[in-house]
Amino acid sequence: MMGVEREERFRLVHEAHARSVKSYVLRRGASSAVDDLVADVFLVAWRRFDEIPADPLPWLLGVTRRTLSTQRRGERRRHALRERLSGEAAGQPHVMQPQSHESPVLSALARLTEADRELLLLIAWDGLSPAQAGAVLDLKPGAVRMRLHRARRRLERALQREQGDPCSEPLPMEASP
Repeated sequence: MMGVEREERFRLVHEAHARSVKSYVLRRGASSAVDDLVADVFLVAWRRFDEIPADPLPWLLGVTRRTLSTQRRGERRRHALRERLSGEAAGQPHVMQPQSHESPVLSALARLTEADRELLLLIAWDGLSPAQAGAVLDLKPGAVRMRLHRARRRLERALQREQGDPCSEPLPMEASP
């Protein structure tokens, strides 16, 4: 009987959050393997079901983030091996590049660091609170507030540059904590 109850609870978590997990994966450019990645996330959720908190979305997005990171590391290793075997120099990891046809906001986002972009997107696109975003990124609330403040300032300056604001100053290189 306990197994049936667990399966039903898991089904409810999956139904409530699979779409958000899939959207998170798609926004990070992993469209070719999106279904496999989502399945991997929910496999972890099934295995660690007793660890899922009352608000499961931040926990699931944290698992998704780590799953994507693991996949990207594997892709980089395979790419480096292919390059080494073919005698060519290894390439650079994928970096989001602004496109001329994109909106100024997307172009400004592309100019930010991966850490700034990740935090801002978790809050703006995934609809998480700063506390929930901190849970995804494994950050303490104070660190999230500070990083969020800095990321918003950098986005604002990048957006001013994208819009050709003559009063905007060049983006200083601020170190993310």
